[in-house]
Amino acid sequence: MESTEYRESLQQAATALVGIRGQLFDLVFQVAITGELKEWADSIAVGEQVTFSKEMFAGCEDTNVRLLTQLLTGVEQTCDSLLNLNNLHLGDD
Repeated sequence: MESTEYRESLQQAATALVGIRGQLFDLVFQVAITGELKEWADSIAVGEQVTFSKEMFAGCEDTNVRLLTQLLTGVEQTCDSLLNLNNLHLGDD
């Protein structure tokens, strides 16, 4: 039987991975729009809203964007596995 401390540590790890995922997404975004997607990004009108997805980055030819996107996917999968294997939910305290 697992201790409450152990379960709390797993919950903290999953919560931290969510934050890391957000940071990684931001990094992938910055690399993509200053590199391969720069011309496209520069053509977007100020104030226009565009939604980016991980799939957009996965389709880039830039090896660096693809590597970062793979890492992003790994973080997501690890977080999902921690939550599922331990019957945890984000937002649980």
